[in-house]
Amino acid sequence: MPIIYYDGNCVYCYNYAIWLIQKGLSRRYQFAKLQGDTAQGMFYNYPETKEHDSVILQEGDHFKYKSDAIASLISSLTSYKWLGVLLYLTPKFLRDFGYQLFADNRNRMWKTHWHKPSDYEKSFFID
Repeated sequence: MPIIYYDGNCVYCYNYAIWLIQKGLSRRYQFAKLQGDTAQGMFYNYPETKEHDSVILQEGDHFKYKSDAIASLISSLTSYKWLGVLLYLTPKFLRDFGYQLFADNRNRMWKTHWHKPSDYEKSFFID
């Protein structure tokens, strides 16, 4: 079962997870906070993942980071597959630059709120 690791202290990351669920993310995906026990197990078993403080998509022993993870997840949504393809067509260095620019400035951007999840949305979260 694929696991999407996200920054549990980031309202944008959390709300992105909720957005994916609301847009039809497959039930085979689960979410785990980078600060949680599940992620600590990943860091222990795959020490190379400690180098990444970004979204991590784990599918078995295969990992995608930053914009590759985002593009893969968006591509999995039927209604947004075109956007995922468009992201994949964008050179990786540009995608990762945009990802990092957003990540570095997310606390200076507009304010948002933590979405109150429904029971269905909660069912996607491991910890």
